Amino acid sequence: MAKKKKHIESEVVVTYKKKRGRPSGIDPMIAWHIEIDGEHMGYATSLNGVSSVLYDMGWKVWAYRRTPDKKGRPKFKARVVRFDKEKEL
Repeated sequence: MAKKKKHIESEVVVTYKKKRGRPSGIDPMIAWHIEIDGEHMGYATSLNGVSSVLYDMGWKVWAYRRTPDKKGRPKFKARVVRFDKEKEL
């Protein structure tokens, strides 16, 4: 039988805001917060860094769409896809 990869499609929301907690070392206190389907996934210092973090987690990112939040802070949304292990049909 042929094997086919099954994919998972989600939405990532990237918001530019302050980090929670105390500063540590040279870690910046303002960064891009990464959330996939409402679950916090991490931080990045640049939008390019966001793509790298998601790629390292196994997600492939499509184009970002700019959607500022209510306070006017930068916010982006994008569709992300992750392929699961090969499954038989």
